[in-house]
Amino acid sequence: MMEEYIKYWGLEQHPFILAPDGRMMCVTGQYFECLERLKYAINTNKGGVLIVSEEAGLGKTTTIFRLIDDMRTQHGEAFKFAYIDHPTLTPSQIIAYITGCIKEVQSNEKTPSNLTIDFLDNRMHIVSNLQQDGDKLKNLLVLKDALIEVKEQGGKSIIVIDEGQMLCGAEDVLQELRMLINLTHNNEYLHTFILSGQKALWETIKNMPEFWQRLPVRYYFTPLRFEETRELVRYRLNKAGLDVAREIFTDDALEIIHKYSKGLPRTIIALADLALLAGYTDRTRKVTFKEVSKAINAMTGRGDSLPYVDNEKKEGDREPYVNASVQSPKKVETGKRHVEYVSHDFRDDQDGEGRGITYSKPFLITLIVIFSLFFGGFAYHLLTPAPSKPDTIVIIKRDPPVQRQESKPQAQESVPPSEATDKPASTQEVKTTKTEVTEPKKESHPERYAVVNKDAVNVRNAPYLQSQRIGIIFRGESLNIIDERTDGTGTKWYKILLYGNREGWISDTVVAVLTK
Repeated sequence: MMEEYIKYWGLEQHPFILAPDGRMMCVTGQYFECLERLKYAINTNKGGVLIVSEEAGLGKTTTIFRLIDDMRTQHGEAFKFAYIDHPTLTPSQIIAYITGCIKEVQSNEKTPSNLTIDFLDNRMHIVSNLQQDGDKLKNLLVLKDALIEVKEQGGKSIIVIDEGQMLCGAEDVLQELRMLINLTHNNEYLHTFILSGQKALWETIKNMPEFWQRLPVRYYFTPLRFEETRELVRYRLNKAGLDVAREIFTDDALEIIHKYSKGLPRTIIALADLALLAGYTDRTRKVTFKEVSKAINAMTGRGDSLPYVDNEKKEGDREPYVNASVQSPKKVETGKRHVEYVSHDFRDDQDGEGRGITYSKPFLITLIVIFSLFFGGFAYHLLTPAPSKPDTIVIIKRDPPVQRQESKPQAQESVPPSEATDKPASTQEVKTTKTEVTEPKKESHPERYAVVNKDAVNVRNAPYLQSQRIGIIFRGESLNIIDERTDGTGTKWYKILLYGNREGWISDTVVAVLTK
């Protein structure tokens, strides 16, 4: 049964299931290239393939499942495979398991897209055979005969070892797997061996030249770029039944998903699914920054509120300064209404009923600030001395105008407006002191940038804590500082340049300022 939040968005199936599913795979970019290399290795009998990813959750298993589905579609029942996703077995157990997979997996009438599920259902039958037959030599002979039979039928066989990083310390198992590649017939490999794992596997195999050389086709997965993240989300939504002309996730939402996930597809899928649920709960028409923020909190266990930085939480929870003489608020019941008042606040007793009227603290603070500015400016005007007159007085005597020759024009010297007159003064009768004036050199400030030192930090549209949040940046991000200010509480704020030339403000308590 499909959940209500999936129906709410007009989808026909779940778009963001964490379990590897080759049918929902977005075959673009590096995934398309990896699939092409795998098919090339299988069709040309290259013998071995090594697949490694920078981080966990980059889609290795999903790529392998998609390969199995495509090969089954191409070769039908003539395609055989063995898939081991928990390789911490003894060499004899691994040989027996692979033999059981190639020999015992029977054909069925189901569609190729369900092949991997059918294969998993047959594992109990394979394990029961392993308990009865543990002869390693016999299993190798049976395996070779089965692979030869598939090859004579024009089919293909692959042996896949997933989660290979678990074998980094098991050299005996790796050597046994290496020997499997040597199963040949008529000078051709009988199968394609695919070894998949995380980053540590790459260096381990590289330090084994006898194994490294038998894996000539290799591919290394890296985290997705923002464009690839957006394409992944859209592809899965469209595959789940969403109209291609409709957009559910805004660009800001996709940007936050990409930044938080660091380009890992598994995290992208999980976060997008939680964001759909948050949007359904709020009954929104699109998934925005707010819904993704709630999804991040649900994923990190922080509850349903927006993600705040710890320092900002403390500042937000801190009560404004109140004089010790002011008592705590009390409630007075007046009919069916409850009126809050502070016992030492101003009161309006003109109505004779003695009801207290509450004056909000922000209003009082605003009045105090206005009166302080007014009286401060007035006092400055009274106390500031008047500007003194200059000591040097220049007397200007008018002379008759001098006719200029049109054939030889002379350059006119600019005169400051304060000394300009209707006619030029005589240079013989005017005695002035020439003073050289130079413009002050502008101080060159080194370019600064802020590095986030918290897990997640809010970016605001103004330099104070109560302003609107316009974005989130994460630990390690570096942004240029273009301005700085200090708010009324003494907290310094930096103006930074966000993605897409947008500007925002960030507190100095959550970043480290460095100079380039």
